[in-house]
Amino acid sequence: MPRTERLGASRPYASPARRGPVRMLAGRLVVALCITASLMVGAVLTVNYVIDAKLSSAARVGVHTASSHGSAMNFLVVGSDTRAFTSGSRTLQQQFGNEAGNGGQRSDTMMVVRVDPNHSKTLVVSFPRDLWVRVPGLGMSKINSAYNAGPQRVIDMLLQDFGIKINHFIQVDFKSFQGVVNAIGTIPVYVPYPARDNLTGLYQPVAGCEQFGGADALAYVRSRELQYYSPQQQRWVPADAVPDIDRIARQQQFIRRLAGIAVKRSLSNPLTANEIVNRVLENVTIDQGLSKSDILSFVDAFRSINPNDTGHVQFGTMPWLEGPNQDGQQVLYVREPDAGALLARLGGAVNSANVAVNGTSPGTSTSPTTGPGAATSPTTSAPSGSTPDGGAATPGAAPAARINNQALLGSAAPRPAPC
Repeated sequence: MPRTERLGASRPYASPARRGPVRMLAGRLVVALCITASLMVGAVLTVNYVIDAKLSSAARVGVHTASSHGSAMNFLVVGSDTRAFTSGSRTLQQQFGNEAGNGGQRSDTMMVVRVDPNHSKTLVVSFPRDLWVRVPGLGMSKINSAYNAGPQRVIDMLLQDFGIKINHFIQVDFKSFQGVVNAIGTIPVYVPYPARDNLTGLYQPVAGCEQFGGADALAYVRSRELQYYSPQQQRWVPADAVPDIDRIARQQQFIRRLAGIAVKRSLSNPLTANEIVNRVLENVTIDQGLSKSDILSFVDAFRSINPNDTGHVQFGTMPWLEGPNQDGQQVLYVREPDAGALLARLGGAVNSANVAVNGTSPGTSTSPTTGPGAATSPTTSAPSGSTPDGGAATPGAAPAARINNQALLGSAAPRPAPC
């Protein structure tokens, strides 16, 4: 007669040694998943708390921006060369200079980032600082001079000259940029030849794949007087064909790599994520309407950046060409119709009454300026467009900077991983 077991009766205790290996593994897996889930929830809560705390104390600026009726938003990102943050700190003044020696503020970098969550697309468009445009209240001038009068002047100029409605404003200064890089660690950068820039302090005596910390990274992305060393000539030679344009290419490549590494390390280490958020929001200036959801949308726009990305994030430069000098200055002109196609993706269009187009400034002729330092007439073989695609946005990778004086420099150094 088979044995029966009374309902509710206790069973003999089974030691771990008597349990099956599958049951033991399953139990440990459940515990591990619970711990991991708890850590992830804690990390998310912590990051959200850090964002809330930093936003409440972040520097805000009162500007008039366009309201966001749809899903797509235009973020104006300005890299300012202001030294106001060094006031009272001898250490910072030694590192970055002071206001007395670098008065005022100019936009070292000007980008419009178009974030469209519904279509999973992000477009980053850089505006060369030497574009000749009409700045409200100043008349015709280089585009970067608009920032001397503050961010509202830049927002007004982009709307007046290019039809771009700005929804949010973010200013990054030297300290905040350097802090973000240091929070991540180092960023690999390919240097084809020994390089230097006496103005920014960049000095890389060894070519190849170099790891840049915050100070080196800042000197690299700011470089407009980059030189490479030629062993054949035994001297330093200019590296860039058009410094303003080739610097943009280096900046875009660096931003792509920086964002990709930041996302990867943030996902793998909550402490790194907190540090990056802390550094990003610590020294930026933002518009008064920028909320946490806006910040998260902006960050999420760069979430999928990786070397194999083929379309989520695209980089472009406002199409340009060289032309006659204006007021004794070498300037760049917007090139149409290429500019119109790119601006349409930002919701804008060129206003030729306010923008120097195809070698002609509003109210002037195309006659080239003569004398020392005069730029080439656009009807000659002057270079145009900063990239092989003429400045249009390119899927995936940002365009590479061109190398000037290649014949004098010889073969570039090998480009090993991870560069």
